[in-house]
Amino acid sequence: MQYRRLRGTHLDLSRVAYGGLALYYQHPDAAIELINAAIDRGINYFDCDEAGNQFVPNLVYEDTRKKLGQVLKNRRNEVYVGIKCMFARADEVARDIDKALNFIVKGTSREIIDIFHFAHVDVDEKLDLLLSPDGGLAAAERAKQEGKIGSILIASHNPRVLMRALKTGRFDVAEFPFTIIEPEYLDDVIPYCADHNIGTIIMKPIGGGQLAQCASLSLRWIAQHDVDCIIPGMKSLEEIEQNITAVIEGGALSAEELSALTEISQHLGAEYCHRCGYCLPCPQGIHIISQFDIYKSTLFGIEKKQEIYRQMKARGTRTAADCIGCGQCVEKCPFKLPVPSLMERVERDLGGVSVP
Repeated sequence: MQYRRLRGTHLDLSRVAYGGLALYYQHPDAAIELINAAIDRGINYFDCDEAGNQFVPNLVYEDTRKKLGQVLKNRRNEVYVGIKCMFARADEVARDIDKALNFIVKGTSREIIDIFHFAHVDVDEKLDLLLSPDGGLAAAERAKQEGKIGSILIASHNPRVLMRALKTGRFDVAEFPFTIIEPEYLDDVIPYCADHNIGTIIMKPIGGGQLAQCASLSLRWIAQHDVDCIIPGMKSLEEIEQNITAVIEGGALSAEELSALTEISQHLGAEYCHRCGYCLPCPQGIHIISQFDIYKSTLFGIEKKQEIYRQMKARGTRTAADCIGCGQCVEKCPFKLPVPSLMERVERDLGGVSVP
């Protein structure tokens, strides 16, 4: 394994680290086995994620406690932990910090959240709230002064909003998606971070699974750029070993490999959601991005996707079924994705409704 100083921090992270969403869908025994195997192979950073439970205060961090938390009891000195928070108000953020401390690192040899994430800061309104006097950033800064957290990270799918946040000088680390399909971070974000000693962690390096057929090529393409750490989600020991080999031993892409990756990316790009949030809010209250995430995910098969979709409807969540095809999303989307027709496909395939 290779290690690199995460700029803006005192942490030396493995070049390949662990995106935690894949662990959420594993049985605890299987997840613990994968975590230990990853540590044995030199991975020393785990970017925790609990899917929809991240938004539920009485459920969040329960899954991480049962899995990574168990491993930390014996291997805390080998591992750095990133904890995600979806909220933006000071009281909500303080609550999540204290809960994560108690659930995940309390009783271990190092009782601190190494990196605390403000996640999905994709729109100006959420950033405005974070930065306000009653916002969550002030609460995180107090927690940092008190020694509860080590570094503060902002994660975004929107390079414009991310740049606005980074220019405040109040974030140590930036996390963002970066692939050959999403190269726009090369324009401003990556150079700015390099010039201002801000750490860079790359999420969704395989496009949320959509680049799975060329995962190694995608990882190698990312690794040739000036970024600190790459966090693919990994469901098996085979994936762990393949991803480490790709980044550490793969080297630069040949002309033929780059051509193959480019061809695949161009095909996917016609329907690739960048999760930038420009399409929101939807007049019908549909969180368009989450519909894409479920539909395109490679974490589980069609039956599991249908089950998740049914559960969303049962909770009263607005789904693709509620799309009326008004087209406002297409007008706002900088990539002009055919969102209404894609919503029809989501409902047809996941909801079981026949669409002409």
